[in-house]
Amino acid sequence: MPYCPKCDMEFVEGITVCSDCGSPLMESEEVAKAAKKKEEEEAKALLIEQYRTQMETMQAAGDQMENSTDEDSENDNTLFKQPVRSGVYVNKKQKYEDLKSSASAFIIVGTILLAASLLCWIGIINIPMAGITKLIFQSALTIMGVFSILVAINSTKSAKKLAPQIDEEQNTTKNLIQWFLDSYDGAAIDQAVEGAEDLSPEELSLKRFQIIQDFLVTHHDLPDPAYVDALSEEIYGNLFD
Repeated sequence: MPYCPKCDMEFVEGITVCSDCGSPLMESEEVAKAAKKKEEEEAKALLIEQYRTQMETMQAAGDQMENSTDEDSENDNTLFKQPVRSGVYVNKKQKYEDLKSSASAFIIVGTILLAASLLCWIGIINIPMAGITKLIFQSALTIMGVFSILVAINSTKSAKKLAPQIDEEQNTTKNLIQWFLDSYDGAAIDQAVEGAEDLSPEELSLKRFQIIQDFLVTHHDLPDPAYVDALSEEIYGNLFD
């Protein structure tokens, strides 16, 4: 007999539209249940696939973050083995603080999302949805919460690996700057500038900066251009500002 799954009503043969909701009728209650079951199975399969994709993405991000940290600590005698591609040097203390901030933000977001999803699952929060739509929404909320917590865990692990290197880097930077200031003064830098009297203030500043860079690279193994720039800026400020 024709059947309306929305209203759960059967009709006599020949009727094609539900008189209550106006929806098209299905062939029978059995056909409607079979179609609903198939729809639920497809939705569950989609959720599983989405969850798998989210986990793979999270794992890849975590592996990349750990590999980056491992590269920083690969050689205890060489702190700055890999150059910073962006041209802007970010020291290990700043990286550590960024990772800690990221972990704190993700743990807060993850906790809120998981708490909200739990309240939805147990029915305390009644969202205005039903059936498959409600299932998909609650599952997505749970997945996002779990993903946020896992990202927070990975960020915390990376920060812990980086923490022991902060003092070492700071001491290295301090020693390099002190060495330069003990070895050269502003007059020595200006003597190395050819035709200084004919240069504009901007050109003179640039030449001084380049000479400071050259002295650092010549006397020390500093393959990271961004780190050399950061050192040169601080040395320049001590000598000329």
